[in-house]
Amino acid sequence: EACIAVAGSALEETIGPGALIARSAADFAGATRVIVPSRDVARRLVRHFPGMRPRVRPWEREPPAPRPPPAGADLAHHALVCVAGAIGLEKGFEVLLACAQDAARRALPLRFVLVGYSIDDDALLRTGRVFVTGPYREAEAVGLIARQGAALALLPSIWPETWCFALSTLWRAGLFVAAFDIGAPAERIRAHGGGLLLPLGLDAASVNARLLELC
Repeated sequence: EACIAVAGSALEETIGPGALIARSAADFAGATRVIVPSRDVARRLVRHFPGMRPRVRPWEREPPAPRPPPAGADLAHHALVCVAGAIGLEKGFEVLLACAQDAARRALPLRFVLVGYSIDDDALLRTGRVFVTGPYREAEAVGLIARQGAALALLPSIWPETWCFALSTLWRAGLFVAAFDIGAPAERIRAHGGGLLLPLGLDAASVNARLLELC
């Protein structure tokens, strides 16, 4: 309630957290079963609805988990890091922008390619360190990502994703993924490998340092 009083709400209806929880409790009470895609989602729901017994059923079969990039990669032409999807604030736009700005300011051998689009592509392009492909069809995503020639991927999302199809797509394209330690992506990386978990709230300079270490 305090956060909404300061920052407002992104919901498409006028309802506070207390009323939303009460309404949801009634909906769940009438459900024959509740299915969630990850244990992280189950834990978050049970915290608000203690009597719930959700069943965990992943939305899709896990792709093979890629290995880290080979050691000693040649950074003469900059390491390229791929980000995929529609990147808004919750999906980590400010993280990506800050990383690109830091890379430019310190002349790091690091560039980014956004396979998709963001809430402010112009701001990303002005850094001189981000290329943006624009929107894509789901069927072409894996091939488009693979053609960029990135060394690895970054999943900059700062909210608890409930599954994250972008992670699946990046894995299918063969990319090792650095992600923040929150939500289903962190759970999936812990379970299957295929990525490196970063502390949530890590500053851009430290994120870039970890990306360069991986390369």
